[in-house]
Amino acid sequence: MLDIKRKKRKIFAEINITPLTDVALVLLIIFMITAPLIVQSGIKVKLPGAVSSDVTPERNIVLTVSGDGKIYLGNQELTLKDLFEPLAALLAVSKAKIVIINADTNVAHGIVISAMDVARQAGAEKLFESTEHKKPEWRK
Repeated sequence: MLDIKRKKRKIFAEINITPLTDVALVLLIIFMITAPLIVQSGIKVKLPGAVSSDVTPERNIVLTVSGDGKIYLGNQELTLKDLFEPLAALLAVSKAKIVIINADTNVAHGIVISAMDVARQAGAEKLFESTEHKKPEWRK
């Protein structure tokens, strides 16, 4: 009678991957949120405000002119004389040939114009100047 009641139990040998999937998805979300923050430039620039600022597509060449007149191509500091060659090399492989200029509000206008001129000579077809969006004064 004891032999009849004893049934052979099968061993449950499957791995539950639900917790592993949950952890992987949480890590993916964290990396998606923090990646743009890491990629952004560490150069502090106070952009001028404009009511009609447009959103430009990503993956363009960024030229930064800081408040003290220093010029950066990406994160690399360059002089105006040394700017042409690396900028021309980047524009040669770029499909859009767009250069975005982040110029501080306190920088001399002549430095920005000189940087724009070098960008045009290097092969930039379109130049954009970054601004921060602000509300129109008449709407306040």
